[in-house]
Amino acid sequence: MDKANYMNQVALSLDAVLGIDLDQSKYTFKENKALINKLPLEFDGFIQMLENGQQYDLKFKTPTSSFQNFLGLLPAAYAANIKDVKTTGDFTVTGFAKGILSDTTVPKFNVAIASNNASFQYPNLPKSIQNIIIDTKIINETGLTNDTYVNLDQLSFRIDQDVFNAKANIKNLAENPLVDAQLKGVVNLGNVSKAYPVKLKVPLSGILKADVVTKFDMKSVETNQYEKMQNSGNMTLTGFKYVDDTNKAMNINKAVVQFTNTRINLQELDLTTGKTDMKVNGVLENLFGFMLKNQELKGSFNMQSNQFAVSDFMTAEALKTGSQKPKEAVKIPAFLNCTLTAKANTVLYDNLALKNVSGKLTIKDQKVTLENIKTDIFDGQILANGDVSTKGKIPVFNMDLGMKAVDIQKTFSQLDMLKKIAPIAEVVEGKINTTIKLSGNLNEKEMTPDVNSLSGDLFAQLLSTTVNPSKSALLSKLGTDIPFLDLKKLNLKDQRVTLNFSNGKVNVKPFELKYQEAKVNIGGQHGFDQSMNYNLKFDVPAKYLGPEVNKLLAKLSPADVNKLENIPISALVTGNFKSPKISTDIKSGITNLTTQLVKQQKEKLVKQGTNALEDLIKKNTKTDTTKTKSPAKEDIKKKAGDLLNGLFKK
Repeated sequence: MDKANYMNQVALSLDAVLGIDLDQSKYTFKENKALINKLPLEFDGFIQMLENGQQYDLKFKTPTSSFQNFLGLLPAAYAANIKDVKTTGDFTVTGFAKGILSDTTVPKFNVAIASNNASFQYPNLPKSIQNIIIDTKIINETGLTNDTYVNLDQLSFRIDQDVFNAKANIKNLAENPLVDAQLKGVVNLGNVSKAYPVKLKVPLSGILKADVVTKFDMKSVETNQYEKMQNSGNMTLTGFKYVDDTNKAMNINKAVVQFTNTRINLQELDLTTGKTDMKVNGVLENLFGFMLKNQELKGSFNMQSNQFAVSDFMTAEALKTGSQKPKEAVKIPAFLNCTLTAKANTVLYDNLALKNVSGKLTIKDQKVTLENIKTDIFDGQILANGDVSTKGKIPVFNMDLGMKAVDIQKTFSQLDMLKKIAPIAEVVEGKINTTIKLSGNLNEKEMTPDVNSLSGDLFAQLLSTTVNPSKSALLSKLGTDIPFLDLKKLNLKDQRVTLNFSNGKVNVKPFELKYQEAKVNIGGQHGFDQSMNYNLKFDVPAKYLGPEVNKLLAKLSPADVNKLENIPISALVTGNFKSPKISTDIKSGITNLTTQLVKQQKEKLVKQGTNALEDLIKKNTKTDTTKTKSPAKEDIKKKAGDLLNGLFKK
């Protein structure tokens, strides 16, 4: 019943004289004694076989009234060794069954279970359970199965000074059970294991106070018709401590629950477990469906915490794959359907300590959805929206992250996935604004991202930043192979970079950097395995290309130098970040520059010759025109010819 074995390998015995009438198929009890486990019973009456059922006319009772009769009803796993238990008071079972048992009817019956002012104490346990009163009847007055009802008119007991009382009435057992129950009293949970042999690795502790009245039918529970449920009262638990199989302790300092017709109000929950403290209030729905029908537990809560460790609330589920050994996998409980609006001064997740955390979590269908989760971390702020699901074989996540003015060094050194996406960031010092969209799988044990499964994109804006090339083999080699490049002088202010990643590869959209009077365009790809293939295209002023070039430039006037075009230089970066390979076309760039300089010098000489010629022509022409106002064309040609001959002879 409800996955619990109430009878398993239970000994039954019957020592009886029976009157047997084979013609009538009638069996009559005469002298008899039966034992069900340790409960003795005597029968009087008969059972007769019919064509369509069985005729009952039986009475039964316990022949003795010792309270040990009650302990005899308990399964052996719960009763322990009852033969040495000291008991006082009585316990009786009496009843009858009269009528026909068929496909549509049952005999009318009345079973009365009673005890008055009884007690028992197990050997080697310090406390006893006293003032036990049981008054229960199980009745059917019509012969119809659904008309069976249970009246628990009184169940009460006392341990030390704590008294607990319960009453209940259950009707319509076969079709739609109607429950009307009352619970009132105090139970010191620490005394339970001192008075009853409960097998606990660590004893319970805490004081449970209850004063609750509830009335509902099971169909309303199944269909969530809360308006048909009548609940009132409250329940308080203080000083509760529970230790699970992994030795994780749950401490409830105080819990106050108020019951209403439609829901249960969690007025206060003050809880600590592991490294976590939290205070919660809110509304709980469908508690009966959860407890009685394994339905979802619904709720809406507010939580405040000074420190919240995510690992304290992960449950482990053993998974077996073929012949492999079981491994522990984290699972979000399937029965939870609730929202949590939370604030925490510190949240511990993996190796991160998040400060001033706030936001909303929705848990449903083994998925946690995050809405507007804000936290201060890495000297800046992160805003997160997304979800994590453990419903499938492998946990997965989708996340949108917005990082505002976070410290680059701290961010990219502590988040492994960012180190894979942008390993070069380790040499950049300063702050960054970035938005990241990413999805992928989670490692089942730690619930951390599996970097090889990541896909998404990243946009970054560098703020006040500097570069430390000594920390990077790549930048050190760039500085060596490209002599004019002093990486410390890179201007990264407000620099924007866009990249996307999937299948272990990161593609960087080409972007432009300013370097003093030069520019460099960068684009390419690298892998999570640190391999890379990047193209760098420089647009460089001539004066950056070394001392030999500067000697040539010294022969030009400043105006002529300014007329020179920038020199394009290309570099191909391959290998990996720790052992880079760089090839450049600086030599061809210098050759191009030399060609420019020679061309410019030729143009300058030609222009100088042309200007000198024009001056001479004008001069001589002016001299001749003073002699005659209208010289003949032939005279002008002659003079020009003489002038040219004189010039080239010189």
